[in-house]
Amino acid sequence: MHGFHARMATGAVAAALVFASPASVEAAGAGTARASQAGCAAADAAAVDTRRFQRAVLCAHNVVRRERGLRRLRLNPDLSRVAARYARDMVSRHYFAHLSPDHRDHMDRIAASAYRPDAGCWTAGENLFFSRVSSTPGQLLGAWLSSASHRRNVLRAGWRDFGVGVVGMSPQGDPGGLTVVALFGTRSDRACA
Repeated sequence: MHGFHARMATGAVAAALVFASPASVEAAGAGTARASQAGCAAADAAAVDTRRFQRAVLCAHNVVRRERGLRRLRLNPDLSRVAARYARDMVSRHYFAHLSPDHRDHMDRIAASAYRPDAGCWTAGENLFFSRVSSTPGQLLGAWLSSASHRRNVLRAGWRDFGVGVVGMSPQGDPGGLTVVALFGTRSDRACA
């Protein structure tokens, strides 16, 4: 069983928690094929190494964005640290939501990090995913592309930075599962309009 959830930069919940069967995630696996054909190493491999999984998720996102004429995302270590910390928190405290039990959302978590500029403007979005069984980066992206709210985050033209956190366990404690937090962001030295 898989679950995924998206939240837009506005802070409004963009979609309810969605559960899909492994078959429906496989049906959305066009992301796997495209990413594999485009040279994304490990796009069709289940999580083995966190860094390799992160690079494959980023590569798969950039393949889909390039197909639509969008700028490529760059991996941001600050966003990745925030995403990894949140994925670990969901697994250790057994919940799956954009809002933590402490009532903090992705904007709060990023604001407390080094990603936020000292002056200027920034915005961010978040996609969440979990699986009780192993999943590949291509399956993950395929599931997000099959959901309108997740697809909006993946294909938003304004994003520049990307962070991803991966834990090899579901929030329910399934050791063969996966919990993934993806953060999208952009920041500027200019004042917010």
